[in-house]
Amino acid sequence: MESSPLPLILYLPRWYPTPMDPMLGLFVRKHALAAVAGGYRVVVVFVQPGLARSVKGVFSTDVIRNGNLTEVIVTYRRESGPAGLARQLTAWNLGVMTAEQQCGRPVLIHAHVLTRTALLAWYFGRKWKIPYLITEHWSRYFAENRQYKGFVRKYLTRFAVRRAAETTCVSQRLAAAMELRGVGQGFGLLPNVIDTELFTIGKNRSADPLIVSVTCFEEKSKNLKMLVDAFVMLRTVHKNARLMLIGTGADLPQIEEYVRTMQLPSSAVNFTGMLENEALVSRLQQASCLALSSNYETFGIVAYEALACGIPVVTTDVADLKNFLDAGMGLTVPVGEPRAFADALSQVLDNPHLFNALKMREKVESSFGFAAVSQHLAALYHRVINPAG
Repeated sequence: MESSPLPLILYLPRWYPTPMDPMLGLFVRKHALAAVAGGYRVVVVFVQPGLARSVKGVFSTDVIRNGNLTEVIVTYRRESGPAGLARQLTAWNLGVMTAEQQCGRPVLIHAHVLTRTALLAWYFGRKWKIPYLITEHWSRYFAENRQYKGFVRKYLTRFAVRRAAETTCVSQRLAAAMELRGVGQGFGLLPNVIDTELFTIGKNRSADPLIVSVTCFEEKSKNLKMLVDAFVMLRTVHKNARLMLIGTGADLPQIEEYVRTMQLPSSAVNFTGMLENEALVSRLQQASCLALSSNYETFGIVAYEALACGIPVVTTDVADLKNFLDAGMGLTVPVGEPRAFADALSQVLDNPHLFNALKMREKVESSFGFAAVSQHLAALYHRVINPAG
């Protein structure tokens, strides 16, 4: 068991990056790294189902150490029905017990993404007589999403939230949606981390107008058909404009087919597939602007990553972006209006001198950089661990 004077926080996330899916819940890992930078040790327990051929026996456990961050990844053989739920709960218990053996007993549990992880936090919090807090990232509370339903789910969610020392959300709009659905009241704000060391201002802008979209190709939330419609309208004015769609997802073939029906020149729209880290940054740095066409977002991290690169943003009115974007940073338009979106894109392309790359980057760094979120987390953890001051 590890011994250290630094207080230990146990993270229980519903989503977390692994070799199976390195992008899943990457924002949670960045929170963990920010907590480490804020003066804490963090041990993350994450449970995932796997195919039988990839798991030795029923369960396999991997422990990964990175300084004061320890990750315990438990993979269990997939099973359906009640047996699958029992196996998953066994895997969670195995992961938490391994974390305790490796790192010691935590002083606080931080659950990410309701509801199951918060119930686990409540259970282990009672067992160890320590507090837990919750951070919600999920968009299911928005009326357009329609995933927050069912009496049992709602009851258990309210149960976990009422017993948490604090519940935070990644945006004010998400907090308002949760309050409207009766989850609770008085939620705090814990923003996601933007890696401003990775996302930096570049020097090589595209010669032709280049609109970039970074997306997961999930049409219900991302509304990419509206973006394509707006781009077609934009091309009547900016005939050399190009659209680059970065990412992958279940609805990628649908969007590729939709683009084909527009009969655009083959060079007008480019699908790159998934890009990460430096490859993603290099494409963003070439852009004239980033386009975010979503119907809803909890945070809109890609917009802030573009701003950190000094790239202006045209976005629908989602998350808290409208309140964040000052003059000289980008434009916000109503959700689902392709003509307004096309006009905003045209305005950005016609007036590049109005957008201040350094101003964009400085505001993102001061609000969402590692140092800013580390300070936020340190204050939050101190308040929960030492409620008397």
